[in-house]
Amino acid sequence: MTFSLTALHSFPYVKKRIPVMYQHHTDLNPIEVAIDEMSKKVAELRQLCSSSEVDMIKLQLKLQGSVSVQVNAGPLAYARAFLDDTNTKRYADNKIKQLKEVFRQFVEACGQALCVNERLIKENQFEYQEEMKANYREMVKELSEIMHEQIWCGEEKISVMQNSLHIFNAISGTPTSTTVHGMTNSSSIA
Repeated sequence: MTFSLTALHSFPYVKKRIPVMYQHHTDLNPIEVAIDEMSKKVAELRQLCSSSEVDMIKLQLKLQGSVSVQVNAGPLAYARAFLDDTNTKRYADNKIKQLKEVFRQFVEACGQALCVNERLIKENQFEYQEEMKANYREMVKELSEIMHEQIWCGEEKISVMQNSLHIFNAISGTPTSTTVHGMTNSSSIA
């Protein structure tokens, strides 16, 4: 169930109390709650990644809550509860499709957040980053099994794009430059 209130004035306001003009509540079934919660997680991760000044602490906390094995019960619990073969028959096909799409977006947002985090971390957090990446790959693998489709995690997409770029540069004779954990390696193919 969700509630929304419409007040006479917007917050903050001079007075401490603002009269409520309109109340609205919506009853959601369990799969709609899952879609709503996962959509919020995606939006939060995207917002953190697209911010001009990335709050690294918030980003890492959201990442931990999304991909860590210990906390992973949240997103994966929704996937198991609604997308498992025995449970999909209980819900409308359009809701199942919608939840699957939200999970694809979630995987993409987590991958993007991991890339942003990797770019910002210091050397002493490298091991922590590698652990989060391993947990992310594990989560993607389990989601792929539950959804019966191969979900591409962000690392694989980046790897494919980098390989394509290297091939293009080799064909065109353009110099390549790669950055690995802050170190740049430039080479020219003659």
